[in-house]
Amino acid sequence: MDGNQAANQNTEVKTQQQNIIHFSEGILGFEDIHEYLLYHEDENNIIWSLQAANSDIPSFIVIDPFTVCPGYNPTLTESELRGFGNPDPTDLCFLVIAVIRPEPSESVVNLKAPIVIDINTREAKQIILENSEYPLRYPLLGKQ
Repeated sequence: MDGNQAANQNTEVKTQQQNIIHFSEGILGFEDIHEYLLYHEDENNIIWSLQAANSDIPSFIVIDPFTVCPGYNPTLTESELRGFGNPDPTDLCFLVIAVIRPEPSESVVNLKAPIVIDINTREAKQIILENSEYPLRYPLLGKQ
């Protein structure tokens, strides 16, 4: 391997390490998988890929919920905030898992259980919003 190949490989590994998000409790249904890679899929930071760091599965499409559901305002409990170490709320990133169907109008996002990421520590949790009316299946293209 020449010097350029080694430098490129080291850059790729470093970039992947910088993109690793740690879920201490895993994601619902995938509790044993704790490290994921998070990648932008568009330049507007609306669509992302969340891929298990050490496996091909699971892999999710996650979406910025505030672009899909105007007025989305998830509230974390004090206990949930303590679980993140009481970060400044502006340091929390919310993403929702999307289910993309062949017919785009049938695609949905889960507003009831967003993925919450502390952008400083890269610690993440999927939080079930217990005291909310947000649905598990909200139309990706908005209410029809």
